[in-house]
Amino acid sequence: MDNHNRNNSDTAAPATAAPSNSNYNYGSLQTYTAGEDSSRLATLAKEFGLSRQRLPRPQIRLRVPEYALEHLNLSSLKNIYGRMKSFDNEFEEMRLSASLGTPRENDHDDGEKRLLLLREDSSMVGLLLTRLPSLDEFEDDEQPLTATKKSSAQSPPVNQDPHAAGLGGTLSSATLGIIKGMVGPAILYLPHGFAGAGYLVAIPMLLLSTSLFLWSSGCLLECWKMEMMSRQQQQQQQQQQQQHHHRRQIVLSYPELAYRAWGIKGQRLVQIGITLMQSGVCLTYLIFVPQNLRTSALLLLNVDISTTVWLLLMVIVQIPLSWIRDIRRLTVTNLLANVLILFGLLSCLGLAMRQMGESGSVGDESTSFLEEMVHRAKSLPAFNPDGWFLFLGTSVLLFEGSITLLVPLIEAVNTPEDKQKFPSMYRTVIIGIVSFYAFFGTVCWMAIGDSVRTVMTTSLPQGMLATMIQLAYSLAVIFTFPLQNFPSLEIVCASVEKILPKRSNDGKISSSKMLKGSYSDISNGQRNIISSMVVVSLSIVAVLAMDDLDKVVSIMGGLFGCPLAFVFPPLIENELGKGKIGSQKWIVNVAVATLGVGAMFVSTLTTLINWN
Repeated sequence: MDNHNRNNSDTAAPATAAPSNSNYNYGSLQTYTAGEDSSRLATLAKEFGLSRQRLPRPQIRLRVPEYALEHLNLSSLKNIYGRMKSFDNEFEEMRLSASLGTPRENDHDDGEKRLLLLREDSSMVGLLLTRLPSLDEFEDDEQPLTATKKSSAQSPPVNQDPHAAGLGGTLSSATLGIIKGMVGPAILYLPHGFAGAGYLVAIPMLLLSTSLFLWSSGCLLECWKMEMMSRQQQQQQQQQQQQHHHRRQIVLSYPELAYRAWGIKGQRLVQIGITLMQSGVCLTYLIFVPQNLRTSALLLLNVDISTTVWLLLMVIVQIPLSWIRDIRRLTVTNLLANVLILFGLLSCLGLAMRQMGESGSVGDESTSFLEEMVHRAKSLPAFNPDGWFLFLGTSVLLFEGSITLLVPLIEAVNTPEDKQKFPSMYRTVIIGIVSFYAFFGTVCWMAIGDSVRTVMTTSLPQGMLATMIQLAYSLAVIFTFPLQNFPSLEIVCASVEKILPKRSNDGKISSSKMLKGSYSDISNGQRNIISSMVVVSLSIVAVLAMDDLDKVVSIMGGLFGCPLAFVFPPLIENELGKGKIGSQKWIVNVAVATLGVGAMFVSTLTTLINWN
């Protein structure tokens, strides 16, 4: 019999016997795949003379129907946890990138300042600001960040991904980022600040600080807009080159805008301010936790353990945590800290309102809650000449986590329509948060009275709920401390690295380290020593200022917060907007910066003069 000829027609008669092995060309066979179209099976069955069509092999791994998964609460909880963990992870990456900006070095040949990106063929910081890629997106440690292999043909460029997960893109995600960056333990200092200043000073000063901050944030957004327009013009001019070669893009941030306005000195000035501010916030944490734990131990165990002992225990915990270079390992603890802060905040407010409802200061048992609030509000002191100046820095410290995240947040928003809506949304969210701050501080002040302490949780009425709030906030701050200290620690390590011998000839940072959040290239041992020294130094200052937390908060807000929030942004806009902004806008920017400088000196000097 001649060589076998394939016949795909259904009218052909089936063969009565299988072809002999010596004459059949097995190279023409195709491999069978389970679940394939049955028409080709029928053709092959006729070809081999089989009387019945071979049934496909059953799949070994069965897929669980989606309707069944919907009834599993565990699956829903895992989905919610995964989304929250992803958002929290990417938010901390954004906070780190926003604080550090684009790394720069000196040109050793001619002494001029020039830009050195981490990678010459990819914008790695931009990727971190839009989405955190998975580890399988890397072929090796020295390759640039690209899309995953499975979806590389369908994924758009990194900075233009409209479906990026997490912070990559919607206004709702940006809103959550604003709230997360601004709301923290600092809100607990407000009731004492209100009591120390009086409502005639506290409320107007809080409104003034909010107005100055919104103006300064608008200046940064205008700077971002001008630089984006300049970038688009450059892209249009270089469009032909970019069709065949992906050009790197520098992601804008607060330090980057300062560099474009004033050069490398401006960038370092902003970075130093951010470092000192973050370190100051960590210092307040080292005072906040020991005072809380001392009160909790006294209520639970009836044992008065010194705050110095609690501080020592906290330092023992924080030193190993500060050695972590991969901030993704802190995601779970930071997520837990967010839950504890939310629980403590709502519980404090509920406990204060319940205390006002149960007490009858008016003298009538049938007094309503609203009447009780009005009576207590009338009895509040309008002005306190002994401590009004402390509220200057306290009101500024409330914005410490928001100004540095402003530009990266709008960079992470995807669509042009949402970018246009972002400024108005940002103002609305900030006003809403400050309104809640004013409500929280006033209600807790009315409930506890003028005797409210700086750490408000230590002034709550004794009981199991108050102890739970104290422990929850203590754990939340302990979990938050490593991430709060991470940006300033990286800036310190990067500064120390400049005086240490180079570890590599190219001086570049590998993509894996950039993904993990580490911007410095020093060894683990060197970084551990530096981080330990930073934590110990802050703890020494905390011992000296343990009983003066209100003054520490005022110094942090006045000396470091005022320049970052009120002074630098208007001046940056005046520098970048030469020939683009009107004279009236220029004058208002100078006035806002002048008010910021005045607030810095008044708050700092009065606090130092009145420090016992």
